[in-house]
Amino acid sequence: MLNSTDHRVRRLGSRLAAALALCAVIGCAGTYKKGSLEPPEIVYQDARRLMVKGKYYKVRSSLQEVLPRIPPEDLELLPMVQLTLADAFFLDGGLLNYGEALNSYRSFLTFFPTHPKADYAQYMVGMSLFEQILAPDRDQTITKRAIGELNKLEALYPFSDYVLEGRKAIQTSLDQLAEHERVIGWFYQRRKAWEAAIGRYRNLMAAFPQAGNMNQVLLDLATCLLKIDQRTEAADLLDRLNREDADGKLAKRGQRRLRDYDEEQAKLRKKMGGGS
Repeated sequence: MLNSTDHRVRRLGSRLAAALALCAVIGCAGTYKKGSLEPPEIVYQDARRLMVKGKYYKVRSSLQEVLPRIPPEDLELLPMVQLTLADAFFLDGGLLNYGEALNSYRSFLTFFPTHPKADYAQYMVGMSLFEQILAPDRDQTITKRAIGELNKLEALYPFSDYVLEGRKAIQTSLDQLAEHERVIGWFYQRRKAWEAAIGRYRNLMAAFPQAGNMNQVLLDLATCLLKIDQRTEAADLLDRLNREDADGKLAKRGQRRLRDYDEEQAKLRKKMGGGS
């Protein structure tokens, strides 16, 4: 007859056998058997094929499952899985996914700062912010952050293949900041706060001399200057607009406003002269 000690031994033996069986199923023993989880390398290759098909959610699901199973010392597969996971978030689009992509690219740079793909990850940090930029009439903090990260790309990796694309994104971001300033200037201009509008437009021209909206700024600034009788400066700005406005539409509007101003002044002088 078995005593209590024998029963405990048998129970422990049964639990151990069950644990070993479970490990065999889920791969705890480190060997791959039919029906168990696929090796990380196979999962990664399958994810790459799914990426081509645009199955980004499936890619994320499979890579998030396999990531904890990759040994930290595997410096070939682990960084590529991390980078592909970040790409799957970015390519899927949407503010939430861009935020997740940003975190994933930054995580890659934290753990693999000297990896050959580090320049790409830095570029994508900037682009993840770039894709979150808000409309010109909204807060532009993210725009400034995007410019900072994209500038960091060229500073850290001056010979990177992504520098040129980074510069383009920087210019687009600067145009966005310039448009933000113009929108504020236009806000004041519509309310006939001429001096406030002039200040905004002048600051814009000084800070963003290559802004894509410069012709509109020249027209609006000249218009405000005419409102406070600064004709000489307004005429100089409109002369510049004549030279730089490719299709001439804004330049024609500017010249018409200058003529209207001169006619109004002539009428005023005539009226004053007639009353003397």
